[in-house]
Amino acid sequence: MDRPPWFKALLGVAIATLCLGAGEGVARLLTEEVDLLFAWEHPDGLIRVLGDQVYVREKVSHEMTDGPYTWAVQTNDLGLRESAEISAQIPEGSVRVLALGDSWIFGTSVNQGHTISDGIERVMGDLLGQQVEVVNAGIPGASAFEMLARWSELRGRMDFDHLVFGVPHNVHRQLDFAVPRAAVRAPGDGAPFISARLYLLARRALAPWTRPAYAERDQGVDGIDGSTLHDISTMVRQAQDLGMGVWGVEWPHNMKYAVNTVNPPATQWRKALAPMGVVFSGHALNTRACWGYTDHGHPSEAGAMAIATVVGGVIAGGEAPKTLQTQPRCEDVVGVGPGKPGSPGFAP
Repeated sequence: MDRPPWFKALLGVAIATLCLGAGEGVARLLTEEVDLLFAWEHPDGLIRVLGDQVYVREKVSHEMTDGPYTWAVQTNDLGLRESAEISAQIPEGSVRVLALGDSWIFGTSVNQGHTISDGIERVMGDLLGQQVEVVNAGIPGASAFEMLARWSELRGRMDFDHLVFGVPHNVHRQLDFAVPRAAVRAPGDGAPFISARLYLLARRALAPWTRPAYAERDQGVDGIDGSTLHDISTMVRQAQDLGMGVWGVEWPHNMKYAVNTVNPPATQWRKALAPMGVVFSGHALNTRACWGYTDHGHPSEAGAMAIATVVGGVIAGGEAPKTLQTQPRCEDVVGVGPGKPGSPGFAP
């Protein structure tokens, strides 16, 4: 008996669907989804690529000195500068902020509990009248690529309401990761993700033939290294896709040119990222008490608190300043600093 054309078409679709379903079932039994992801999609992909260059991801506790000032460092099991482990979910009624950056966010030359992150936590808590938790994921000496790696690790482990990042200092370090970055981004950078094993298998097989072996050179903006801008922008977009507010921290880079003057902020960062919705703020650190004793490349406790007061106030709903702020003065905030009464080495 001859079947009508529509019946044959329907039968063909049904058979094809059954075959695809069977194939998908077999593929799911034999292959884990995580094994088919590209490095840039894998939760630990960037960490795998970094290899022995990866930032410290273990619990440590030690003390160091900055002239007469002793500062303690404690990190948890993930290498976060926290005295305790962090839960995956945000505690009910709380606000959680992730702070990413290099040694300035980490708090080099600043005692445990007095970092910029700690200060933002206190300032926001006071202004919002609720519990605020700022997770310090700073990495001493970090590049933008390492910040992106840390973000890629944590965004799948924990929930956050906001992302705060410090404008990167270590462009030279970024250049050291040119080869690992290419390995992360090739050959599948930009290939869409669909949670189906057959698709992922086909995507992985076809990617080397449809995409360049290495990532195209990133274009910089007004002096910002292209790869640095790409990695920070990627982090910003991904955070916003998760519904997070994103905030940038500006600062002067050198005590010699900051004390007794107000450096203009790095306007190229605002130009590049403000259109994406990033809100910038920072402190001028324009007095000696804002800086370390013998470490003139990092803020003192007082300097960290001055930065935190400005940034925390903006995140909590304050007006975003157009330039680096001089208030509050480092002499007036909680925290020690060179020349402040009660600080180590103070001689009236």
